[in-house]
Amino acid sequence: METIKFDGIARTLGSSITRRSAMRGLVAGAMAAVAGGALLHADDAAAKRRRRKGKKGNHQQQSNRRKPGAFCDFDSQCQTDKGYICEVAVNAGNSDETCSGGPGAFCGPKNDDLDDTAPFCAVGHECVNSVCQAVPEEI
Repeated sequence: METIKFDGIARTLGSSITRRSAMRGLVAGAMAAVAGGALLHADDAAAKRRRRKGKKGNHQQQSNRRKPGAFCDFDSQCQTDKGYICEVAVNAGNSDETCSGGPGAFCGPKNDDLDDTAPFCAVGHECVNSVCQAVPEEI
């Protein structure tokens, strides 16, 4: 009985694929692999050409700093030359540290409802004439 099953399976597999169709499949697979590899190599080469090669001077370092309102972990990530510090903004949750206005930083004007607009000052500062100023602590 097992020999009959084996012969049936052998006939099924042997009759479905000819040598010519098997060769076509192998050649097509090889061509697809070569074309895919060429495309990946072309993408890598294009990415290398797009890399910016600039001087590691102060200008490039400042331009990589985060803009006001962006999340941060420490002050040096923010545009400190413009007065922004990594603190909780006046309108944010207790743990959302963003690049917020410190003393002397530009802040957004108040809207019609007298609410602050972006960029916001850090907690402990208020926007006076579009500039963040420290609020004196109450005794």
